[in-house]
Amino acid sequence: MELGDLSANPLDRVNWKPAKVSGEVDRRVVVNPAQARELLIAVTYVGRSRGAMLAGMFACMYFAGLRPAEAAGLREKDCHLPATGWGLLTLEETRPESGRRFSDSGSTHGVRGLKQRRRKAIRDVPIPPELVEVLRGHIEQHGTAADGRLFRTATGGVFSTTAYAKVWKEARTYALTPDQVASPLVGRPYTCATRPSRSGSTQASRHRM
Repeated sequence: MELGDLSANPLDRVNWKPAKVSGEVDRRVVVNPAQARELLIAVTYVGRSRGAMLAGMFACMYFAGLRPAEAAGLREKDCHLPATGWGLLTLEETRPESGRRFSDSGSTHGVRGLKQRRRKAIRDVPIPPELVEVLRGHIEQHGTAADGRLFRTATGGVFSTTAYAKVWKEARTYALTPDQVASPLVGRPYTCATRPSRSGSTQASRHRM
């Protein structure tokens, strides 16, 4: 439309409207700190190396409230990881999975800015000492991809949604009881970023940073 290639906007003919979202979080998915830490340990037991390579990525979702695409795009230069005390992540780009057919580069994962923010915006996320230690250990043990990304496949690529969801699914069977595994409790990796607030309600940890 901006280039003038179409005479009319075809979307004006669409009557569908998105459903209203209440913003409430299903309390059944909320994990407590002890369960979250058990899950992060259990992840390292999955596969020969895949789980260990992904443990830091899941830790970023829990301790820093990062979206999966934000964690996938996290680079070493984005991380301030002091020897002691709190650290800082400066988020600048994401690696969302869209499929080759829908990307300009033909790659499964594109390189984009932060979701719902202006282009080239950054977001500073303070991280607790526990996550600082996890990321320092990850870099020491696994290194980084050629472009500096912390979380990479054995060939240097970006983990697909299917790959890390499979690891998470198996880790749940190690860390949770059978009844909990059958429940919605932290059914997806990103739901570990949701936790109870002091008031007793639930909210995403990203909004607490």
